[in-house]
Amino acid sequence: MANHAYRPLAQVRAVGGPYVDQVVADFRALPASLASEPRYGEARALADASDTLDWQQLFTLELWVLQLMPRPLLEARAALLEQLFSHPAMPRPKAAEPDYEERLRSWALSMQSERQWAFRKNLLREQEGWRLRRRLNETLLAVSALAALLAWVGWLLGWPMLMALMAVIWLGVSGAYASVARRIQSASAGRPGENQGGSALGDICALDIGQDSVVQGMLLGGLFALIGSLLLASGMMQQLFSEPVNATLFPQLASLPAGPDWLWRIKPTELAKLALWSFLFGFAERLVPDVLDKLTGRLKAAAAARK
Repeated sequence: MANHAYRPLAQVRAVGGPYVDQVVADFRALPASLASEPRYGEARALADASDTLDWQQLFTLELWVLQLMPRPLLEARAALLEQLFSHPAMPRPKAAEPDYEERLRSWALSMQSERQWAFRKNLLREQEGWRLRRRLNETLLAVSALAALLAWVGWLLGWPMLMALMAVIWLGVSGAYASVARRIQSASAGRPGENQGGSALGDICALDIGQDSVVQGMLLGGLFALIGSLLLASGMMQQLFSEPVNATLFPQLASLPAGPDWLWRIKPTELAKLALWSFLFGFAERLVPDVLDKLTGRLKAAAAARK
């Protein structure tokens, strides 16, 4: 599959059009008397090429504009930055301090750089999340195609067990897909100045490394769904609960008659329970291991009692 670039990083004008327009408008609002100042010519060249800027060039233009701003515009921008940061790293200089304009400009440049880093960090985090979601979709599509093919073969050969197993495994993989997608979505972008748990680079690296475990996690979801359905069909899982709970929560599969048409004799309510549990076995990754641990503990306790 082609390795497409992440659109928000590759297409600055298409994605961040209002941001670009605001930075260019800030430059156009500078007094003409500043034309002889350092960086003015370079800033004008970037502003004139605003349709082709990348993010680094846009951020550079924004900082140059801030360096060129006269005191009234600088104070207005500093007031805006002060509102954006809930916990600034340093307080805004006071007007009574010596070298006030120079200190204020330095403070505003520092805050603007921090804001740009937060924006860039969020873009990188969203990029890694986009890559993970793409890997998730590719894996789910491949598993769905394989499960549909094998289920069709089972239908042609008259093997309802193969059809049922493919449905169970696919539901488990779908549950794992939903679980991983929910975690990716929870990694939301943050505002500058907010204190978030973990480091930005740590979050980005964790998402990048997570690409290698996405396929494994989804395949484990299918495996857990298969093991869980066997626990339900054998009645072993029901040993952990009381009879009223078993009749309400779990599908009653032990009483099904033998024969090639057993799959068509399952009641819709029992089939719905089996489908729901297959999804849950993949969604809750600790459910099947915890059940196996409890069954193993009971087996060890029974063996110890016999001695």
